[in-house]
Amino acid sequence: MTLRHLLLPLALLACDKDDTDDSAPVETAEPEASVCEGLGLSEVPFDADGPFGTARRDLAADFTVPLLNGETFTLSEAWTGCDATVFIPHYLPVSTRDNASVWTTGVADLVERSPVNARYLFVVMGASGVDSYGAALQQEIDEYLVTLSEADAAWWGQRLLVVAEPSETTDAWIGGLLESSVGGYGFGIDRAQRIRGLGSLTAVEAFDYDLYNAGEWPWERRLYSAAFEAEYMNFEAAREARLDAVDATLVEVFDGGVIEQYEDTTVTLPDAATLAGFDTLEVDVVMECPDTGAQEAGNCGAWDYLAHLWLWDEATESWLEMARFITTYHRESRWVVDASHALAWLQGGGERQLRYEWAPSWNTQPTGVTLTLRLSNQGKGSAPQEIVPLFTGGNFNSAYNDGREPIDVDIPADAVKVEFVALTTGHGGATQNCAEFCPHQHEFTLGGTVYMQEFPEASTDTGCAEKVSDGVVPNQWGTWWFGRGGWCPGQRVDPFVVDATALATPGGTLTVSYRGLLGGSTPPDDAGSIELRSWLVISK
Repeated sequence: MTLRHLLLPLALLACDKDDTDDSAPVETAEPEASVCEGLGLSEVPFDADGPFGTARRDLAADFTVPLLNGETFTLSEAWTGCDATVFIPHYLPVSTRDNASVWTTGVADLVERSPVNARYLFVVMGASGVDSYGAALQQEIDEYLVTLSEADAAWWGQRLLVVAEPSETTDAWIGGLLESSVGGYGFGIDRAQRIRGLGSLTAVEAFDYDLYNAGEWPWERRLYSAAFEAEYMNFEAAREARLDAVDATLVEVFDGGVIEQYEDTTVTLPDAATLAGFDTLEVDVVMECPDTGAQEAGNCGAWDYLAHLWLWDEATESWLEMARFITTYHRESRWVVDASHALAWLQGGGERQLRYEWAPSWNTQPTGVTLTLRLSNQGKGSAPQEIVPLFTGGNFNSAYNDGREPIDVDIPADAVKVEFVALTTGHGGATQNCAEFCPHQHEFTLGGTVYMQEFPEASTDTGCAEKVSDGVVPNQWGTWWFGRGGWCPGQRVDPFVVDATALATPGGTLTVSYRGLLGGSTPPDDAGSIELRSWLVISK
């Protein structure tokens, strides 16, 4: 939904009724709608009891700061539980070759890209400078607001706030956090009242050839990149509301301890009778920097690596893939992904061996890992009980499809649902970097019906940046914006699922075949690799 669409109901609710009859009784204007009403949400009370802190994910305490517009801002008084609040310090430069403040790169663009519930507080760092940096930004804000409609100007006038005191003299915890490692690049207060770090504000559209030719990071900062932080806070709040609405049984796998590369553990699942009552399995992973009191850059893992949750299968002496994710460039993350296909492997219950893995041995990435299995019954009417392995990937080249014969799968007579499930991502690329950045295609034929898994966002500049509202961690310290072939840095990998029930006759056979393509044709040589695992999942 666009900013205009979100503002419209708020503006309409705030308008007085037209006075077309002077003799009519005077009506009292309706009160201005809150952001919660406009978003169809309920307000959440401010937590004034704590305990509070200044590390990431700590509860944010109340504060009051004076503003250059002549007003004051108090968090508890403005609190609704529906706002995403972002603090931006002035001293972030446009680039290493342009010392101008990121504040100078455009308030209008920031608003244009922001969700309607975003709120920004701009703080001058140090002991002085409000009369220069702060006043200049306030003037730009004032000049921008007069270009808006009355309703929009009133709305954003309360959401573009320049603090009238520098960091060294403003509210102690706000100024202190901005001057600390955690908040040095800015910080946020999310809709759960938790402190969050801000990432890199560099923008893919702001590529500078002079920086590139000098061998420096070639993308400049832009103020509008802060809007991604508010967008992600909204995604997180919606996800949390969805999870809270589900009566799930939680199985703890890892409790937040720091792991460097991978860790094996034994978990105790509910017994078989209890597991039979669940039709859904989700894997919930939180990845935190090992030092919660330091900034994310240089603290969280640096690279976008494949992460897997594996299940050890004693019968085949092999690891079975339950879930897949991609790590971030230097940022914390949380992923929740459906892994219901794995219920077929787990139905016996009891003790099972799991492995969570996300970094190569030659470049470990110490990370605080919290991992939970979420078992629930969501009324699907059946649950996976059999799973048949199908096709895997390999080197993406002209021989990729050689030897891939169709597979005949016997369908049990008591099957009530049949699904094709695949985890598919492209990586590496040798000279062409193609499997990662080319829009490769995967043609699965089920009983004569063709289903294509395609990645049109691959090779686009903003394919992953456009998925922040679907869980891509924003403003990573790397090229996180670019679209990839089946994945994004800092996002879960959703299974590709086809309901094949109508194609599968109980007691009969379903034939499945597969080809990997590029532009509808055989892929070229040296095009990287495809990480593919696929199954036919049978529910009873």
